[in-house]
Amino acid sequence: MTTPTAEPGRDRFLIGIVVGTLLLIVVSVIVVFMLGRTRTAPPADTSTPAGVVQAYIEALRLGEVDRSRTYLTREARADAEARDKTNTYRPTPQNNVRIVVEQVSVSETRAEVKVTTSRFYASSDPFSSGSSHYDTTVNLVREDGAWKITQPFETYGIY
Repeated sequence: MTTPTAEPGRDRFLIGIVVGTLLLIVVSVIVVFMLGRTRTAPPADTSTPAGVVQAYIEALRLGEVDRSRTYLTREARADAEARDKTNTYRPTPQNNVRIVVEQVSVSETRAEVKVTTSRFYASSDPFSSGSSHYDTTVNLVREDGAWKITQPFETYGIY
């Protein structure tokens, strides 16, 4: 009795499919690791009012209170420091927040920037949006040649 033998061409074809599949898996994993990473925001341009507000928010979110205060006017900084003596609470950064900074108006000495804070929640209700949005208007003035925020707004929950 003779045993059936596989044709030589069929073995190469099967090996080609296996090797091709493995190669495709390896390339896919590499692409996911290389391109799938979260892109970081570009550094804030502190020569613009929106950039100052962005840098201020970044400093607050990182817990760098002293750095955040450098973006405030002298008067706003003094108010914030006086408030710190009576209130030592510091909120922790949250990952379910999206912050959009938009420049609204700019003149030689004054600027207005809108900050939209969106919070996202897990919601079991099918008719709920699972999010909330809050707009904050930030006023800036030129002080010593640089844009400075006139009122600290860390209390508005931009974290």
